[in-house]
Amino acid sequence: MDTSSTAFPVQLYIYDLSKGMARQLSPIMLGKQLDGIWHTSLVVYGEEFFYGGVGISSCPPGGTMLGPPDKVVELGNTEVNEEIFMDYLSSLGETTYRK
Repeated sequence: MDTSSTAFPVQLYIYDLSKGMARQLSPIMLGKQLDGIWHTSLVVYGEEFFYGGVGISSCPPGGTMLGPPDKVVELGNTEVNEEIFMDYLSSLGETTYRK
């Protein structure tokens, strides 16, 4: 029996939806500093997964309308294979995050 497993790298893509405007305008408008208005996505199995107006979507890494991420964080590896991951995302779409 083969007990070896494959590890898949996982990255967190971080985007500032304000493109730097929150940092500049928040002290004036809010009286306190906000560094950004953040949106995140996960990159795994060669796809970028994110939550948006139509639920959970995916695209090639960096392929969202937001352009390239402001920051990429290496989260480590997962041993969960793509089929199990996609089944899990589908189950979320049928229950918790159903539109």
